[in-house]
Amino acid sequence: MKKRYKLLTILKKIKKNNLFNSLGTLNDEKNKLENVSLELKKLLDKSSFKEGSVINSAQLKNNSFFREDINQKMEISRNRKFHIEKEISGYVSQISKVNKQQEIIQKKIHEDFIIRQNEKDLKNHQNFKVKNIL
Repeated sequence: MKKRYKLLTILKKIKKNNLFNSLGTLNDEKNKLENVSLELKKLLDKSSFKEGSVINSAQLKNNSFFREDINQKMEISRNRKFHIEKEISGYVSQISKVNKQQEIIQKKIHEDFIIRQNEKDLKNHQNFKVKNIL
């Protein structure tokens, strides 16, 4: 029994470490997406025309396609960020489940230890009684 609980504890630690590593990777990717989104917004702001400037239709058409492309990329970035946030919340819930499982395992180990101690005490107490009678 004792070996089984130790093995379970080790497996839960490994799983928890893997979840933390994946969570760190997702947080890094989320930060990168936030930086990309910020840069795209800056690029979009720089691509706007100033009031009163004279432009021809070709410039207007090119700028329009460029701004549309940037908007699409910003939308993709937002969707990806939303998806990553969902994954992060999933990993956090899995980590909390693993923590709860580790607590249960530790409680079982402690209960098993107490039971063995009680059995050992009873056995010692019984042996002591037998020795006194002889």
